Amino acid sequence: MGIESVAAVLHEYAEILIFVLTIVFCVCVFFLVNSIGRDIFTLYRKRFYLKVDKGLRDVVVLVEPSQVFTMTMVFAVFVGPLIFIVTNLVIALSVVGVVLFAPPIILSIMKSKRSEKFIKQLPDALAAMSSSMSSGLNLIKAMQQVVKNQPEPIAQEFAQVMVENRVGHDLNDSLDDLAERIGKQDVVLMNSAIKISRAVGGNLGETLEILSHTLREKAKVEGKVRALTSMGKAQGNLAMGFPVFMGYVFFKLEPEAMNLLFTSQLGWIWLGIMGAMAVMGAVLIKKVVTIDI
Repeated sequence: MGIESVAAVLHEYAEILIFVLTIVFCVCVFFLVNSIGRDIFTLYRKRFYLKVDKGLRDVVVLVEPSQVFTMTMVFAVFVGPLIFIVTNLVIALSVVGVVLFAPPIILSIMKSKRSEKFIKQLPDALAAMSSSMSSGLNLIKAMQQVVKNQPEPIAQEFAQVMVENRVGHDLNDSLDDLAERIGKQDVVLMNSAIKISRAVGGNLGETLEILSHTLREKAKVEGKVRALTSMGKAQGNLAMGFPVFMGYVFFKLEPEAMNLLFTSQLGWIWLGIMGAMAVMGAVLIKKVVTIDI
């Protein structure tokens, strides 16, 4: 009986010990996950602020990155549980991930569209500046005429240059900032013409008129190139989409046979090969039809 009593006591203490160790392990895991989660959240917030701040400055939107971050967090907190109730956890997490990374992407798209619109307006603005300088105005006054008479976004961008110049910022530096915001070679050409003319002299009005004509001709050539390469781009999109479409059709016609692609190791290998070949084909076609003028 003595041995059995000792064994019972040891068994009881063993259960208590296991329980205590389990609690300690769970607490350690919680603090570890909490620490890693805070580090990840801090890194995400830092990168979010940097990208959104640059994006807001590029599109000249007077909103603080902190406001965008707060709105993103609130939207993710409300949308995530709602999507989870309606669908499932995987879709909810996917939607939350899209929401968290959407603002920088949206700002990048806005910048691209704004830059394209700016480039379309640039030849008319340069022609207007040339006319103003031919009538006796200097460069700053000619830019002010662009701000008054030209549409957005080119008027807003030149207004930003004017504001920086008024507060003592060097004009060349302001033009460089403009080129960085737009991110197009046409603006670099304009800046080079202005800088060279200011440094060595010359008829800047005539130079801007020639540059305006050159940019118009360049835009015409680019339009023709886009029209000629549109079929190739469509073929690249088809190379990506057609295998997916045919896979869906075959899955509907022969679901049992197609299930092997998703339930066997060989099937996953073939899916990887097909996906890689489709992506390679689309990338190669895009490289062939992309012509830099």
